[in-house]
Amino acid sequence: MRNVIGAFTFIFGLIVGLVGGAALLAYAYQAAGLYPPDDATIKFIARERGWLRDDV
Repeated sequence: MRNVIGAFTFIFGLIVGLVGGAALLAYAYQAAGLYPPDDATIKFIARERGWLRDDV
C-alpha cells in the first residue's frame, strides 16, 4: 500500500513539475521577446505606424 501511494505521489509531482516548468519556460520566452508576434499583433503595429489602411 505504501508503494502505491508513493508511486501516485511521484507521478503527481512529475506532472506538476512538467506543467510548472513549461509555464515558467513560456513566461521566460515571452518576457525575453522570443515569441514571434501573431497576425493580430502585426496588424495592430502596422495600423499604429500608418502602414496599413482599412479603407483600401
